[in-house]
Amino acid sequence: MIDLRRLAKLVEDHGDLLDAPVAPFRLSTPTSSREVDTDVEPAIMGVVNLSKDSWYRESVAIGTDAALRLGRLQVAQGAHFIDVGAESIQDYAEDVAAEQQVEQLVPVIEGLTQDGIVVSVEAYHPSVVKASFEAGARVLNLTGSGHDEEMFALAAQYDASVILCHVGGTHPRDLDPDADPGADPIAHMT
Repeated sequence: MIDLRRLAKLVEDHGDLLDAPVAPFRLSTPTSSREVDTDVEPAIMGVVNLSKDSWYRESVAIGTDAALRLGRLQVAQGAHFIDVGAESIQDYAEDVAAEQQVEQLVPVIEGLTQDGIVVSVEAYHPSVVKASFEAGARVLNLTGSGHDEEMFALAAQYDASVILCHVGGTHPRDLDPDADPGADPIAHMT
């Protein structure tokens, strides 16, 4: 958790980076692209979770039709892109095999991108990411670090943007119990 003390410590340790230039965030579909200068305007992400176990109930959409409706609604409400995921990270949630995630995600990604909606996929399995990119996603919400080389190569191959998440383990369902939650995440992420 980041509280004001930890935030102040990050500024103390990495304050020289505050003035570093930040590239615009590229939001693409297979047929179009635009950039958002996040120094001027936020890039708003809508979230659609295909797992009934997801902790944020308002994001849960069981089935393709419900997911498409929710994604379209979020765009109408101002989201710049829609992040879709098929597995909850809750302790009580069931594991969802990569093949099953692909079966759930691909029709949603295809439907949203056919509407010209930019889609992000939240995943840590390379096979899920590859299938999602093939279906039209062009943002990777990378929630793991177990396959970094392959994930970055896939993102480069499909000219996709990447959102890096700091995870104390190889992915959110495989957290390192010895990881220091107070440790500086910057070095690990860079």
